[in-house]
Amino acid sequence: MEFGSQLLAWRRSGSLLVVGVLAVSLGGIVFLLRPRAEIVHETIDVDGMRREYRLVVPRSVAGKRDVPVVFALHGAIDTVDEMAAHTGLDELAIEQEFLLVYLQGRHLNWPPFIPPENPTLMEPDAAFFRAMCDRVTSEHGGDRRRIYLIGVSQGGAAANLLTAMCSERIAATVVGCGWLPEPLGDAPLATANKCPMLFLVGSRDRQVPPEMVREGRDAFERAGHLVEFRVIDGFGHGWPRAENERVWEFLEGKRLGGGE
Repeated sequence: MEFGSQLLAWRRSGSLLVVGVLAVSLGGIVFLLRPRAEIVHETIDVDGMRREYRLVVPRSVAGKRDVPVVFALHGAIDTVDEMAAHTGLDELAIEQEFLLVYLQGRHLNWPPFIPPENPTLMEPDAAFFRAMCDRVTSEHGGDRRRIYLIGVSQGGAAANLLTAMCSERIAATVVGCGWLPEPLGDAPLATANKCPMLFLVGSRDRQVPPEMVREGRDAFERAGHLVEFRVIDGFGHGWPRAENERVWEFLEGKRLGGGE
């Protein structure tokens, strides 16, 4: 019994040690980032609905005006913090000096398609995006002419939807392994602004294979958008973190109304 008690105590202390090490490690990551950026979780009320977002303001741009803005849309059953952890976009924002806003979907999701019986399903999210464009430009120095949109998986599908609905706000869009939600492909897209778009997908993606992502590329190309389509060799499903610098190279300098 004494040996069993000692073993149980050791296991408990070992578990506490592991938890302690993890906490210190995660705390260290936050400590390393926070001196270089202010990271806050905030809410905004839009049409009677409270929406959540995560804002990253690099210290190098705090208080400045006309700073580029990147909005990021997470995948299904995901959170803004989880997206930050697996994409590495916080570090990219700090290095490249742009404001980064992760939008939280309703119930951890974005509409995967628009059902005919509920054609306004995406409207609350479009209103959320427009309200956040106004907030980040008026309160945090964001540049209205350099608002960029990024989405991954279900968030990539939502990026297609938001670009179709709010193109007048968007200077460029990056769709990571996102499909074209129905019924966007059923009729020509009447987008007000023909913003450039980059579509990314892994060659080994079985959840959203390249041909599904290509449908979105084709639809926006038919609507007059300049599009790029990249298949990442050997990559599966998710955000291709190794492509972050190339993603920023695509976005950087693009402005509403064209030009760089």
